[in-house]
Amino acid sequence: MPGGSSEQAKSARTPPYTSYRTFKTFIEDLREHGVPSRIDRSVLTRFSGVVGTQLMHALRFLGLIEDHGRPTHRLKELVSAHGAGHWPEMLLELLRREYAPMFAIDLETATPSHFNEAFRKAFPAADAVVQKCVTFFLYAANDAGVKISGRILKGRKPRSPTPRRKHAPAYAPMKEFEVGPSRPQPDTSPIEGKKPSEILLMHLDPTEMDDEQQAAVWTLLKYFKARGL
Repeated sequence: MPGGSSEQAKSARTPPYTSYRTFKTFIEDLREHGVPSRIDRSVLTRFSGVVGTQLMHALRFLGLIEDHGRPTHRLKELVSAHGAGHWPEMLLELLRREYAPMFAIDLETATPSHFNEAFRKAFPAADAVVQKCVTFFLYAANDAGVKISGRILKGRKPRSPTPRRKHAPAYAPMKEFEVGPSRPQPDTSPIEGKKPSEILLMHLDPTEMDDEQQAAVWTLLKYFKARGL
């Protein structure tokens, strides 16, 4: 049937792999400035080329833009819902439509292996890309109020969609940079004798950063590591 082949083609596409914060920031911008007649680079000036490309990919997958960047009615509804009290409902409807295979399993009781198998079967891609796709989905689902098994979220539990705190958040360093404690020590001159890379990691949280910020930090950390700093 035509509908079946269409669904198969859709499920073969790669889901969003940009950061969810980037996507949410874009929606906030549209809420503030209005939805333009076309989504193109001229309205993505705050994002780098790579991040902008990833964001456009996300918008296409989610059915928020059509050919030539023309915004769909779905995007306009989502933007209107932002800050209007029914964002979770609109976002959940969107996720259920585009990630239908994932809602075919019980996300609240699924094991990590069951979840990963279902995701990879529905959205096959390279391992590194799948991990980013999963992260986007978990953050979006959390924002939409979806109940997800604590086993799946263990070690990568999305934060609740609350305003960013002003104090330096705790940070669990990536395996490649296993240095120093994950959180600043209280009032005991914690930076004395520490390497620049350790000091930097004490004050960072990747869940609070967009793709551009993460890329800049990882580049700096690699430089520090190469220099033994």
